[in-house]
Amino acid sequence: MDSEVVYCVLQVYDRCNQESTNRDFRTNSWGLIVYDTRSSNRATTKVVTYRLKEDFTSMASSKFMVIFAIGFLFARLVIFNFGVRSVSSPEKNWNQNSLNTFKKPTRRRLEKRRGFDSTADGTFSGYPIYLREHTEAQTLPHCVGEDYQTGKSWKHKSCKFEFFCFDTTSKEFVVYQPPSEQQINHLLAPKPFVDVSQSYLQPGPNRTNSMSLGGINMKWGDKENGIQRLEWFPEIRTRPAVGPLVYYELPPEVVIVPFHSMNGGNPGHLVWDDFLPTYTLLTMFQLERDTELLMMRYVLKDGRGLWASCDWKDDKRELCGMMHRKFAPLMVGTDSLHNMTTTEDFHFEVKGDVKSSLVCARHGLAGMGSLTDHGEKLHGWEDSDYGTTQNHGRGGLLYDFRNFMMSNIGVSQEYTHVPPFRIVFSEKSSENLSRNLDFERQKEILRQSFNPQYVSVESYVFKDIPLVQQVDLAGQTTIYISGVGGGAVTAMFLPRGASLLLYFMATAGLEGGRASGKPARLDWDLFNNLGYLKVHWLPTETMNEDADLRSLVLLVQHELDALIRERSYDKIFY
Repeated sequence: MDSEVVYCVLQVYDRCNQESTNRDFRTNSWGLIVYDTRSSNRATTKVVTYRLKEDFTSMASSKFMVIFAIGFLFARLVIFNFGVRSVSSPEKNWNQNSLNTFKKPTRRRLEKRRGFDSTADGTFSGYPIYLREHTEAQTLPHCVGEDYQTGKSWKHKSCKFEFFCFDTTSKEFVVYQPPSEQQINHLLAPKPFVDVSQSYLQPGPNRTNSMSLGGINMKWGDKENGIQRLEWFPEIRTRPAVGPLVYYELPPEVVIVPFHSMNGGNPGHLVWDDFLPTYTLLTMFQLERDTELLMMRYVLKDGRGLWASCDWKDDKRELCGMMHRKFAPLMVGTDSLHNMTTTEDFHFEVKGDVKSSLVCARHGLAGMGSLTDHGEKLHGWEDSDYGTTQNHGRGGLLYDFRNFMMSNIGVSQEYTHVPPFRIVFSEKSSENLSRNLDFERQKEILRQSFNPQYVSVESYVFKDIPLVQQVDLAGQTTIYISGVGGGAVTAMFLPRGASLLLYFMATAGLEGGRASGKPARLDWDLFNNLGYLKVHWLPTETMNEDADLRSLVLLVQHELDALIRERSYDKIFY
């Protein structure tokens, strides 16, 4: 007869007792409750769930049962592909790269160890440049996203440019129009419905492609001194009538990306409103592999910076600079020659006399208005933010974006969930008092409820941890608990199959800028479309009440139980 083995770990005692009625019931000091029953069906393995810590005192501890339990556990570990793994202590010194041995980045890079290329004629923002002369230099554009909405389509367009330049004197980006492009203009003038905008810099006599330099903040207002300031296109020039165009050339793998930072001083806005659109541009035009980014933050030239943007105030500019330097490795790698710069503050150095003010790349990308995580709405404050979704069906791209960033800093993208399962709290993740949570009671109840042999409850202030260690820690977490807001961005790096518990304000919503008493599930559109995570929302207002604390324990137990069941299905469905 075949045998069915039912495997209970850390389960409520009464439930396991009920499950085991009329069966050969055995317990042991490892926390396993094992019983056999005869069945006419083929052999199966059933994983019941986890046992709460307080019931361990009732378990037998005989020498025979300890030996049996160890052997049985080892067999189950083999069956479920559980590996032996150490858990980092919450008191770990985060100045040491000791969580694990980081994998080398998979993307080919211009490594710093090469030093300065002796054949180069100078450097631009860390990259070598080479003096060139070209008699037929011209820019080939490819622009997508046209929706034929007059005066609005620029918000949704993105372009790739072959031969894209930056003028170090005018501090503006430049493209070169071929003479053949002008020949079609007079033919298109009487045909307003003809569209050749994807391949022309100027697709008509009075038309120029334009796009948004960066993510759109609806609080700026859709007016000339607000959102409209982001409408932009590189300066169009014609090559010299006599003689070649002289310029400094970047290595062919370098891609220039100008961008206006919506609020780069906030890590959530930086990753989701600056970095995510940049990665999306790379994938749109198949440039995400074997390329090097040269990201230049664009400083608007027509007055003071937009509200909350990096040029709004001096202290904001300094904060943005600090955050860009800290998080830049996610996009350019830890060994990149490039340090993220701005159009007003860049490093341009040549050997001898300067022969040209132009620095040109083979590829340039621009147009981020509709590529952020929120598009043309806010992040979840307003009731109207929930009327449309921006990220539905984007789960695969978001997972690839996660892996792209982790690869850039040499952190493994794969993780197998094994006991002791790591539950990580992100403490004090926001400067906003209503979201600056310490989770004291939540940590206490989980530590009391689950045996530390199988569940490790840890807590960190992530802003105090170096970037690489932040990402690596998140990448080895099974359940991540945080308040909403920019500090929750670390949850992007959780491994596939992990659970994310977000505490939100149930009555802090707005309607027309005024309190509505409705929920404010910040960044719901992104989190609810991360296909590799299971995301749950819990209210902060009642988080310390007994019912909420008990619900938290049951939710955590449910998520761990489901994770083990999923792994058991791997052995059944093959």
